[in-house]
Amino acid sequence: MASGSAALVIRFSSLGDVLLAAHVPGFLRRADPSRRVLFATKERYADLLRGHPHIHRFYSLEDRSGDPAAPAPMGIRGGLADLIWALRREAIGEIHDLHQNLRSARLVRALDVARRVTPPKYALRRRLRVYARWLGPPAVPPLLRTYRAMCGLDPEGASGPWLRETLTRAEIERGAERVGDGLLGTGFALLGVGARWETKRWPADRFAALAEEIRDRFGLGALFAAPQGDPAAGALRSILPAARRDALLVAPFREVMAVAAHAQAIVSNDSAVLHLGPALDVPSVGIFGSTVPEFGFARQSPRDDAVGVPMWCRPCGVHGRARCPLGHHACMRRLEPRLVVEALGRVLARGEPRNVATGSHA
Repeated sequence: MASGSAALVIRFSSLGDVLLAAHVPGFLRRADPSRRVLFATKERYADLLRGHPHIHRFYSLEDRSGDPAAPAPMGIRGGLADLIWALRREAIGEIHDLHQNLRSARLVRALDVARRVTPPKYALRRRLRVYARWLGPPAVPPLLRTYRAMCGLDPEGASGPWLRETLTRAEIERGAERVGDGLLGTGFALLGVGARWETKRWPADRFAALAEEIRDRFGLGALFAAPQGDPAAGALRSILPAARRDALLVAPFREVMAVAAHAQAIVSNDSAVLHLGPALDVPSVGIFGSTVPEFGFARQSPRDDAVGVPMWCRPCGVHGRARCPLGHHACMRRLEPRLVVEALGRVLARGEPRNVATGSHA
């Protein structure tokens, strides 16, 4: 790439995909430290990535989700035509289209940049695992491996905890206050109990039992993280004793990230919380029901693992479903906390947890 030119990375949504795509600017800069990296995403996700150490400027697709009082990420916000107009004034030498949908294709065509990189998405392979699994399609490689190769790096190389440099010192300190001195002293696991799709949610009573087993086996406490409005939050409130309900964290995702920075481990459904593990270099375990690790969204680093119960009917969808097609949700109901604890023991044994970062800036 010509000296002084920029690389544009495009990933508009969704949250988990954007968290994984946020590794790419660091990969690009590792391959060529002189690169400027621009990042195009939806407004709500640009706000979450505000302060990213390897992104020089954000191009935020307006979705009217931002808080006018919140600090804005450095860059341009507007409709797609506005972003195209502004990006044409950048010296862009290459485009990495990670989204590869109609909107990103329009953006790529409008910029008329010679070098366009589109990593394999493996959409057909994932669908074969759902609808023709008897053909034995090979597993999709972990997505970060694909991204490293795309950037000219060793596919098996390290990822880098970009999120530790993204959060401010003040956010890290507020995260510590939310965790509390007790759990900071003993250590804790962050349990991601929510998910957009019902078939991706492990039952709340299993998460409550898991917290007890983690305490007994590893001496760690637990905090439960659920998105605002997620049914898992209400289910846990009805299960947890009154004295334990302060362990339920229902907060904006940036606050969840700051809490996760203090965790010794992350255990989560197949949702965005799971991807905080490699972003923070925290050992993580994914719980998979209607989806499977072989889709490429698990085991992103040697300190990650995943669990699931083998069943003839899974996976039943590429993205998850609003309800189990067969009505029994056995892929989650049959998954015992013991299996999750065993996986957690394996990842904790692979290295000492990273010390909590102090944040990159005020």
